Amino acid sequence: MDILSTLLRLSVIGLVAAASLNVGFSEKQLQFAGNGSYISTDASPIFNVSLNLSESTTKICPSLLNADSLSQTELINRLTDLCRYDRLEAPITVNETGDVMPIGVNARFYIYALKDLDSNDLQFMLQGLLQLRYNDTRLAFSGYAPNREPIVGDGSLRNMLWVPHIFLANEQSSNVLGTSEKDQLTTIYPNGTVLISTRIQATLYCWMNFQKFPFDEQKCTTVLESWMYNTSIMQLHWEPTNPVSFHTQLQLTEYDLDGWVCNESISISDAYSMSHGALEGNYSSLSFTVQLSREVGYYIIDYFVPSMMIVAISWVSFWLQADQTPARSMLGCSTLLSFITLSLSQENSLSKVSYVTMSEVWFLVCTVFIFGSLMEFAFVNTIFRRNNNLEVKKRTTKYIVRSTFVPKMRRNPRSFNRSSSTMSSCSKISGGNQKNTVITIETPIIIGNGLSRENSTISMEENDASISSSSTATLTETPKEKPPQTFATMTPKEVSLWIDHKMRFVFPLAFLIFNAFFWTLVYCL
Repeated sequence: MDILSTLLRLSVIGLVAAASLNVGFSEKQLQFAGNGSYISTDASPIFNVSLNLSESTTKICPSLLNADSLSQTELINRLTDLCRYDRLEAPITVNETGDVMPIGVNARFYIYALKDLDSNDLQFMLQGLLQLRYNDTRLAFSGYAPNREPIVGDGSLRNMLWVPHIFLANEQSSNVLGTSEKDQLTTIYPNGTVLISTRIQATLYCWMNFQKFPFDEQKCTTVLESWMYNTSIMQLHWEPTNPVSFHTQLQLTEYDLDGWVCNESISISDAYSMSHGALEGNYSSLSFTVQLSREVGYYIIDYFVPSMMIVAISWVSFWLQADQTPARSMLGCSTLLSFITLSLSQENSLSKVSYVTMSEVWFLVCTVFIFGSLMEFAFVNTIFRRNNNLEVKKRTTKYIVRSTFVPKMRRNPRSFNRSSSTMSSCSKISGGNQKNTVITIETPIIIGNGLSRENSTISMEENDASISSSSTATLTETPKEKPPQTFATMTPKEVSLWIDHKMRFVFPLAFLIFNAFFWTLVYCL
């Protein structure tokens, strides 16, 4: 009997223990199924015992049935609870065919200021409000609280949500504006639409072209790209209305805002470009370009007009005498140095580029004009100091220039009928009380009609009472030969004055022609 009673007790204890284990497993299984995270199908007693020993309590998702009576903090905490929301996962949707639909993010940019367009560093500063709008169905609460206002919060609310990672592709530096806290505003609407607004200040690179400087037009672009998610998960789009707008009192000091252009494109990241870290793929990109034209009033008043006056001052030397060396040399050197100093002052504000700009063309040509006036003085001063006269065929530009550069010209020997001059010895004839002295000179004399006079004899008689002279000339004609050419003689002073007189018109005329071509190229081409 004792043995039977003992066996009966042991069987009862075993049945009670088995029943307790089965009940624990079923309760645990139902709790996991109600939680929605996973359902366990393993019915081994060992597993059930381990679960019961490791977890004593079970977490249940907070209810949203009384959403109207909840505060804003309580509502957003329940919406973003881990049982419902994972901020590391993008809110993608699946269509009827089972394909994953990328989330669309719409962007809008409101620009407060554009400033510090630096030509040396090729960058500019931008201040504006960036808005990103997308739809996250996991945050929709219209079904629980249809009459509730949108949820509004700052950076702390933004940290609780999934937010698209957008970066400025051409930024040099950027930061979020704010005094006590960062100027970030997050708004969640009842249908799940999320609007994120951020005030930013960024220094962006702008690849400028200075070929027509200072009459250039620049195009500076701001590029927004997705950093983490490729086009299969997220796509960026501009807002349909007013994607980019500017402050009504926006003012630029050196440029005029002519307009802007928006664009949507795809950025490709691979092992060669590495524009998105180590992630390869196609990434959505947004860009808007502002078109700027430089204000030329400052350069006209401070550079072009003074340079014209300096070039004109260099022409004053043409009205000075060729032998006034100190005045003309000082005038030419001072105008050249003044113009170089003026040009360097405005060239320092321009980046060092490898191509020729319009301002450099103007500088080179004006320098040539000033240097040319200085060289003209050196040339006429050299001619002025010559000792021999200049014989020219005619008093025209062609013959004067030719004779000036080649002073010893070979002439046609038929142009002259010249014989050697002979001076006879003086002889005194004494006859009575008179003394006669006879000097005989044989020299050619050129006459305008081509005739020559030779063997001219000049007789001079001296006595106490009177002086008598007689001369005879024999005119000979050469009808069979060509008439000799008449040459004009110009002194060095006359040649230098003639050159200065011509340069008074040549230099201004050439400068006017250059200005006509220059300003036509600037404004018409």
